[in-house]
Amino acid sequence: MRKVIEVEDVSKIYIRKKRKGLFKKEKIPINACKNISFYVEEGEIFGLLGPNGAGKTTLIKILTTLLLPTSGRAKVLGYDVEKDANKVRHFINAMLMGERSIYWKLTGKQNLEYFASLYHIPSKEAKSRIEGLVSKLDLEEFLGRKVETYSSGQKFKLAFAKSLINNPPLIFLDEPTATLDPRAAREVRQIIKELNENGTTIFLTTHNMNEADELSHRVAILDFGEIIDLSTPDALKEKVSKNASIRIEIPSSVNINLSWDKELKDLPFIHELAYDQKISGNNDNGNGSRAVVKLVCEKNINLTELVNIFENHDIPVYSINSELPSLEDVFMKETGRLLSEDTSKK
Repeated sequence: MRKVIEVEDVSKIYIRKKRKGLFKKEKIPINACKNISFYVEEGEIFGLLGPNGAGKTTLIKILTTLLLPTSGRAKVLGYDVEKDANKVRHFINAMLMGERSIYWKLTGKQNLEYFASLYHIPSKEAKSRIEGLVSKLDLEEFLGRKVETYSSGQKFKLAFAKSLINNPPLIFLDEPTATLDPRAAREVRQIIKELNENGTTIFLTTHNMNEADELSHRVAILDFGEIIDLSTPDALKEKVSKNASIRIEIPSSVNINLSWDKELKDLPFIHELAYDQKISGNNDNGNGSRAVVKLVCEKNINLTELVNIFENHDIPVYSINSELPSLEDVFMKETGRLLSEDTSKK
């Protein structure tokens, strides 16, 4: 199988300036990517899974020629991303999270016509492609309006259509469902599957473990700019298949630094513990915002002993659920944290 992406020891270092005194500034190197190596085969959906701040967007910008690596080399469709940047851009397309790649003062139709012209697509063919994308992504209702009047979901759909206008053999999608409601996210995942079934290779970044599991043929787990594991989703989950996964919801106001945390970790049947205090929203009983305690433990556990620790510290337990082994369990095993933890400021 042909390798359409080849990455060899790629690193990217940003220099952040921090004020030191009244007139001096200290230069602090930020290692966004650290000696990353991997490949993507033709016809794959390759998932790059990691928390916010892991370096996913930096890497995808290097592969789409928007950033130069500090060191190392990368090839896309056989072309060097530095030496042959124009050739790379001609054959790929991308939808990057948070980018303003569509023109807000133009209508949706004018945007698609403009981007078709950038790829030198003949007008008759461009018209046919636009009609196909309008039908596939259900754009008809708002295509004639200026983009500045669109909702965030409508802007997303148009940006997605723009990324498909040249029928690229390789497409890069950076967090494609991050801002979508569940129904729209399901629709996008189905379109991604259909694109891949029709021969498009897809490079997908996400911090959604279920999305990576559902879509990807192989997954690379990225953390603090380094790939910590890479294999098929099933092979990755096999590493934690002998364990149980327990998810416990408690009030978000609970202090993680109290002794109950240590007591949980001291239980002999618990292997890994992680805590996420940033779970928003109310539960069904209206008990306020919740946090999650995630445990990776032996399958035969003493549930009473577990619950007693919370009761002894007067911590309400909203729910306890057993889950199948997941990619998040793999991430916990490697890092001791949850995928939902934002590491961008660390």
